[in-house]
Amino acid sequence: MHSRSAARWIAAAVGSSTLLTLLLGAATRLDPVPLGLNAEYFPNATETGPPAGTIIDTRPSTNHLYKEWNGDPPDTFSEDWTGALCPLRDGTYVFSVDTDSSATLLVDGQAIAGPVHLAAGAHPLTIRYVHRGGPVRFNLLWARDGEALASVPAWALRTRKVRSLPRLLARAALDRALALSEWVWVGLLVLAAASLARAGLARIAGMLERACAWPALKWILGASLILNVAGIWWGLPGEWVGNELKPQFILDALSRHFSHGWFDIYPPVQFYILTAALSPMLLLNYLDRINFDGAVGYTLLLLISRLVSVAMAAGTVAAACVCGTRAFGRRAGVIAAAIVALATPFLYHAKTANVDMPYLFWWAVSMVFYLRLLETGRIGDYVLFAAAGTLSICTKDQAYGLYLLAPFVIVEQIWRETYRQAGVPRALWRALVDRRLLAAAAASAVVFALSQNLLFNSGGFIGHVRLITGPVTAAYRIYEPTMAGHVALLGQTIRLIEISMGWPLFLAGVAGLVIAAAAPRLRRMTIWLLVPVVSYYFAFINVMLYNYDRFVLPMCFVLAMFGGLACDRLVSSRGRARSWGRAAIAGAFAYTLLYSGTVDVLMMLDSRYDAERWMRAHVGRRELVGVSGLKEYLPRLDDFWLEDISTKAELRQEHPSYVVLNADYARAVPPETAWGQMIAGLEHGTLGYRLIGRYRREVPWRWLPGGHPDLVGARQETIVFSTLRNVNPTIEIFQREP
Repeated sequence: MHSRSAARWIAAAVGSSTLLTLLLGAATRLDPVPLGLNAEYFPNATETGPPAGTIIDTRPSTNHLYKEWNGDPPDTFSEDWTGALCPLRDGTYVFSVDTDSSATLLVDGQAIAGPVHLAAGAHPLTIRYVHRGGPVRFNLLWARDGEALASVPAWALRTRKVRSLPRLLARAALDRALALSEWVWVGLLVLAAASLARAGLARIAGMLERACAWPALKWILGASLILNVAGIWWGLPGEWVGNELKPQFILDALSRHFSHGWFDIYPPVQFYILTAALSPMLLLNYLDRINFDGAVGYTLLLLISRLVSVAMAAGTVAAACVCGTRAFGRRAGVIAAAIVALATPFLYHAKTANVDMPYLFWWAVSMVFYLRLLETGRIGDYVLFAAAGTLSICTKDQAYGLYLLAPFVIVEQIWRETYRQAGVPRALWRALVDRRLLAAAAASAVVFALSQNLLFNSGGFIGHVRLITGPVTAAYRIYEPTMAGHVALLGQTIRLIEISMGWPLFLAGVAGLVIAAAAPRLRRMTIWLLVPVVSYYFAFINVMLYNYDRFVLPMCFVLAMFGGLACDRLVSSRGRARSWGRAAIAGAFAYTLLYSGTVDVLMMLDSRYDAERWMRAHVGRRELVGVSGLKEYLPRLDDFWLEDISTKAELRQEHPSYVVLNADYARAVPPETAWGQMIAGLEHGTLGYRLIGRYRREVPWRWLPGGHPDLVGARQETIVFSTLRNVNPTIEIFQREP
């Protein structure tokens, strides 16, 4: 009853806030002099020819410039704004135009070169901005009587002069009331969405309570949440996470309505989900209450995107518990969930905004319905399995490999349970056209068509397919398509699973697999669980001929089920063996918590933070800093004067005062290349530079044996198999010799 009354209160508040916002918005329409400035923008720097467009720009800014050019401004363009600046109080004002190029500002017909005294009221304003290549940046700032600079608000800009000060004051008051109303309205919409989410989570909790050991799972989910949130701010507002769906990618896709030929290297489902998660921010941006030009807006967008991965990680852990329970019992399910939560790459990807955790989540959900349909045969489970599986594939293409063999298992189960007595040919045909399979196929087709937006963006879908099947993927191949290459790939895959889970829980998983395969009553369940793994390996990994730790997460998920079985058998033993078994399991999980928890500690204490502090303390803003390598592998140095350096000739020509290098990734650069020769020259001191700083944080518990090699190792390997190599890298700073 209490929840119903709260829901009614929220609904009433949303309705009232919506009505008030509409009334205030309608009142602003009655003003004959609209807010903003008259803007003309030209596709050149000389303003020759007719303008590309003429609009009323409510607030000149980077964000608005991108909107005016439909998200794709030309390399060179110019824009003029004219109208009136309307301060409401007398005072001495300071103006600043934060721009990437050149801009002129005229108030009362005079160029502004310093503080200027302005009376309250309207003053003619003219701005001219010219862009000549590079990233677009424009922000109009002001400050009164020594206050801090801030963006000129929309209420202070008018398309023409308004002589009545009371009229300006009334409109400013109305605009502030509208702004407050819009903030409250969006906040109430978020509260309503949270209320609906809470109701949905309550239903899911009820389902989990019936499907597995919910009291124990709650503690595991809580601990997993803490581990996954720790360090979620890693690198913000920088770009330390490779392959992350950054806000600009989402905004670009949204500006093109996910149509008109739009495509990305990843399928679109996670783009839709992140758009929904970011919708309150996007709505406030549409209402012109916030902008994404600065670091604060960008960071908030990326943080929300990462929290979506945190939520999906929690769903994956819960799905592991349900699958483990259905396969081997309640206690095995709880242990399986704990094993999944402690997989090292799981902790990393749970706090990043890439697609590895989302596709794993959808696949884990599909595994719940996969095991249910094989046991119960209900048509609803078939449909939900097909829908969740299609969403997984439409989140990350490689998930297709997890499903290629599943139809054979499902058809065999239908034949065994329903049509076995009808004779083999006839029974097989009837199984193939079973209405449950047809319903699943129809559900998959509909979800696929909607997810890929085939009706409005078939060209984008074709472009995406061409991209992922083209030479871009062949460049990642590591092993040769020979017998020796396939054997080496298999060995590397097993090794990646072992270092992802940690050797104690990996051994538990292998032991559980042996136990399940040896027990006749568990043999079919063993086959059902292994089919997606075998399918995935031979249809994806063995075809691509390369592997990374994030690719083996589905394999770790399945092996965790068997690890839960092995631990359950150990706990179920009698006498002293049971006590020893419990101690062994506790020790294994304690070890793995420290083993995988190293990810969180090193993300929070990343070496690049130390390098950045040294740079800010010792390097002047006028000193040129050379950087070498991808931005996500280096410290955040956007405040410095930077130049990309990749050859000896460039180093001699630019002659930077300092060079910053990620030494771990430098080792992977072929030494015979021009880049490799420059790196070798820096390291050996033959190019006129000396090493003045090397930064890499010590591991938190050096006494722990067998730590993760990409977190605690020397990182001497030239081939990288783990994204964890990017956590706490070795940063070297070289200074030019006098």
